[in-house]
Amino acid sequence: MKRSDLEKYLGKKVRVTFFDGETEEGETCTGELHKTGEEQFKNNSNLYISQKYYFLINPQSFLFKCSHVKEIQIIGGKK
Repeated sequence: MKRSDLEKYLGKKVRVTFFDGETEEGETCTGELHKTGEEQFKNNSNLYISQKYYFLINPQSFLFKCSHVKEIQIIGGKK
């Protein structure tokens, strides 16, 4: 997915489907989308120092790049 498309969803509660390389459906996670380097995460070096990575909170997910995203949807809404 393009970075500009993914960043439209920053701060929103979303369902993200990732390319996992094993299944056609992919792996799905749900949470609030954030980008590394955001000021609110400056006390967590893993989420602040790395650049151009994304993650979900509520619950916390792993770091991922925009190229790992297969599909994204706002929860309770359309793509």
